Amino acid sequence: MKLILTTLTLCFFTAILTADEAGFEPIFNGKDFTDWDSQPGAWEIIDGEFHCTGEAKNKNWLIWRKAEPANFVLRLDFKWEAGNSGVQIRSDDLGDWQIFGYQVEIAQRDVMGLWHHSLLDGKHPTKEARHLMTTAGQAAEISTAGERTVTQVADTAELQSLYNESEWNTMEIIADGQTLTQKINGKVFATLIDGDLGMGRTHGLIALQDHGKGCQVAFRNLRIKILP
Repeated sequence: MKLILTTLTLCFFTAILTADEAGFEPIFNGKDFTDWDSQPGAWEIIDGEFHCTGEAKNKNWLIWRKAEPANFVLRLDFKWEAGNSGVQIRSDDLGDWQIFGYQVEIAQRDVMGLWHHSLLDGKHPTKEARHLMTTAGQAAEISTAGERTVTQVADTAELQSLYNESEWNTMEIIADGQTLTQKINGKVFATLIDGDLGMGRTHGLIALQDHGKGCQVAFRNLRIKILP
């Protein structure tokens, strides 16, 4: 009887996990750079994982070229060990592997939860509102006029403690209309509602950042589900 119950329990949880992955498609085959574009020498594939080589002197992005999705759920595993990295969504290509737009920060624990706008010029009129839009435990909303309101909805340090430096973590990014949500290890870290008529983005590129100067970060199990 115990064996039967154990088997039934295993089948139940397997069914839940399978249902949770329904509709997701891999965007990295684990073998080569098909559909991905990188600065020469900046990225490599090791054991089915994207790795920064640590050789790049400048910041650069590994860019998924197959599509520029609008509404979606992006899931991946990441491991950070040194430097600075991030996951870019709904972003624009500036050429030379430079990406402009929404970024989820990947770095040391005390900066996790950050939504910010990459490569925004220091003199840009929206710099104050968009450079650092949220951190862990915050929900931010940017009005049609570009004004930001931040609400603290959970304890920052408590959420950040769920992130494990130098170990594999899971990330889920949900882009649904004006609402962008990031989850790390199953917990919502930060939410952004961007109604800015001038700067808000409805679709664009997905990319992974290498900030250069010895960055050590790896990604695996990248997959996406397109939403209506």
